[in-house]
Amino acid sequence: MKYGFAGVRHGVATAMILLFASIVHAQQLGHYVDGITGLENGSTAPPGLYIGYLPYISLIHSIKGPDGNTAVNVDLNLVDHNAVYQVTTTRKFLGASYGLGVIVPIVNTRFQANVIDKTAQTAGVSDIYFSPVTLGWEKGKFNYLLNYGFYAPTGDFNPAAPMNPGLGFWEHQIQAGTTANIDAKKLWNASVLSTWEISHSKTGLDVKTGPQASFEYSFGRRFHKYSMNAGLAGYAATKLSADSGSGINPLLRGDLDHAFAAGPEFKYTSVKHHFAFDARYERQFGVQLRTSGDVIVFSLTYLNFIIPNKK
Repeated sequence: MKYGFAGVRHGVATAMILLFASIVHAQQLGHYVDGITGLENGSTAPPGLYIGYLPYISLIHSIKGPDGNTAVNVDLNLVDHNAVYQVTTTRKFLGASYGLGVIVPIVNTRFQANVIDKTAQTAGVSDIYFSPVTLGWEKGKFNYLLNYGFYAPTGDFNPAAPMNPGLGFWEHQIQAGTTANIDAKKLWNASVLSTWEISHSKTGLDVKTGPQASFEYSFGRRFHKYSMNAGLAGYAATKLSADSGSGINPLLRGDLDHAFAAGPEFKYTSVKHHFAFDARYERQFGVQLRTSGDVIVFSLTYLNFIIPNKK
């Protein structure tokens, strides 16, 4: 059973990568942040209300070129503070539990690179994520998840600025996943969640981010009366088609980026105290045309389960 933010993710201001467009082969990125989910990410939370704080910390060490070699060394710390609100109702649709949620991200970035002799900073509310449809099924040892959401360009975006809290475009997001409880006691578990992004053009620019896909996976074991789950989490992410528009740097036109990551994760849930905690670390590898470094994710969640009425 999963306690957390199933089917609800967040946007993050990655537009500072455009600062390198004329120097290195970094590409346009979408809102979804790879590695934001882990253990049991292919299932929805049980019926109830969930209010959480989810900080996502990206420690970027370099930007990789098309061959995977380092194009430029970077000291970039990106912190995305997310206020997460999610409800899983007792209503059923197509045999699935129905839920919805909202994530409000506040980003704080600090940039420093050895190719530019200055430090830049930006902070503010980024693009808000709305998930009006989250569906979850439970069939024997398997849970299934399907949801739709979108990012609204609510964050400040100036086409002429190299760094912005917002990305300046609308984006659709579809997710599908499953969690398998491998043994009869449901101690060992494995999951996979696929995320598909379809972007609109940027405001004030003839630039459109190509569609992207990511596949986040996990393998873990529950213990201490099922209140804890520990294991391995990771992801594989790629762009499905190239960025388009006259604003795309000719050096980037037609190229596709990709990245991989893996690392440990620990989850703890106290139903008695209405509290859940999650911590995950992932090291990126095999990166091309993207930033490369380490990802650290925490979540603190207040949970209030809905107990179904017995008739």
